Amino acid sequence: MREATEMPTAALSTTALPTAALPTVGQPRTPYLRRLLGRRLPVLLGASLVLALLGPFGTFADLTLAQRLAYWGGLIGLGSLTFELLTLAATRLLRQRAAGWRAMLGGVLLAVAVLMTLTVALLERTLRGMDLLHPLGLAELFVYVVLVTLLTSAAPIWLELRDRGLLTAPAPLPSPPPPPPPDDAAATSGDPREPAFLARLPARLGRDLLALEMEDHYVRVHTAEGSDLILMRLRDAIAELAGLDGMQVHRSHWVAAAAVAGVERKPDGKLVLTLRNGLRVPVSRSHTAAVRAAGWAGKAGP
Repeated sequence: MREATEMPTAALSTTALPTAALPTVGQPRTPYLRRLLGRRLPVLLGASLVLALLGPFGTFADLTLAQRLAYWGGLIGLGSLTFELLTLAATRLLRQRAAGWRAMLGGVLLAVAVLMTLTVALLERTLRGMDLLHPLGLAELFVYVVLVTLLTSAAPIWLELRDRGLLTAPAPLPSPPPPPPPDDAAATSGDPREPAFLARLPARLGRDLLALEMEDHYVRVHTAEGSDLILMRLRDAIAELAGLDGMQVHRSHWVAAAAVAGVERKPDGKLVLTLRNGLRVPVSRSHTAAVRAAGWAGKAGP
């Protein structure tokens, strides 16, 4: 049927799960705005541009370039927004079901495909006079909608699920620390027990801890090998570092003593620590006295 084969498809472009999605399954390691600007918008804009230039399903012959940009960009944006809103609503109902994210994701994709199929059918009748509001036309249109949806959303959803740790088996919990040695063994041992927090670090980061930085509900760990996010509160992380030489220098920062390479005094009197990896850490006024007492303020800058 000519009308069905030439019609355009509603590109869903579902991109990625929103910030509140799947709270009981896995929290994202990357902040929401970074995921939005670094993954979603490039996919939305790229898909809109490619479809506008190619003009599939008869849009190249029937519409100008500007019209095709508006057509495909509007459909992709509308589909993505619909997916976001439905996902937020669905995950509020699944907070207590840790394994419900697969069924939720499939259900949301199906719901958006149905809604976008009806949207495209109405748009085609208004814009190009194609009557697709009948069972056969809607069925064929639905197939095209699903196809373009999968092509435009597969990569961003895969990146989002990987960011949440949902594509791999969960890492085994670290073994409980061994009991402390007797007092006499502790006195003769030159290797005190490692702070519990270090067991949380990925192997690729090593154990040369430089600093901790509060980032939303996460702690960003800085080591000599790089950085990563760990889902926990900063004060809990500091409590697990008992025995390691360092201190909290700001409400959002903890620094290891061995990491400090220099100290800079700003014109307003505040201190800024320079670490071995080049990271600059502010010192709040309430912690300045402790930093000076530890002798850090006397270190020359790099």
